[in-house]
Formats: sequence, C-alpha cells, structure tokens
Amino acid sequence: MIVRLQQPRAILQDEGRARARIFGEEANVLYPGSSWDDVEQRMADEWGEVRGGSSLSWAQVRRDAHTGWQVAQLCQPDRLRDDTPLVD
Repeated sequence: MIVRLQQPRAILQDEGRARARIFGEEANVLYPGSSWDDVEQRMADEWGEVRGGSSLSWAQVRRDAHTGWQVAQLCQPDRLRDDTPLVD
C-alpha cells in the first residue's frame, strides 16, 4: 500500500483558503451591519496582513472569504430561527 502525502505547497494553499474563510467570518464582527460589497475592498487591502505564510492572492481566495462571510451572516441570531410556529 502506497500512501501519498500532500505536498507542502498544497498544504499552504489549504491554509491560505482556511485563513480566508475565517477572515470572512471575522469580518462580520469587524464591520457589523455592512454588506459584502461594502467591505470586500477593505478585506482585499487587509489580506496581506492576515494571510500568514500563504502566497495566495486575494483574487485566489476571494470566494473562500465570501463563503465565510455568508456563513457568518446566516449564523446571526436574527437570521436562522427554528422557533417560529409553522402556519398551515
């Protein structure tokens, strides 16, 4: 049986994408009440400071950050509610 481990470059890309998702989630706290369109350019400008050892550009991780942003938006208390009564 041969086990192939990820190459270090692939691991760094995964780390960069994970950092972008976390950055997208955290941006909801950093910029409360703002829309993605309002904060995307600020996040792009700040990406160089938060990307750690990743060599990925903002263009490469933008979708990951947007996914994190969307998940955080859905997790806000006023978004998802399962205690609302069903109406027939």
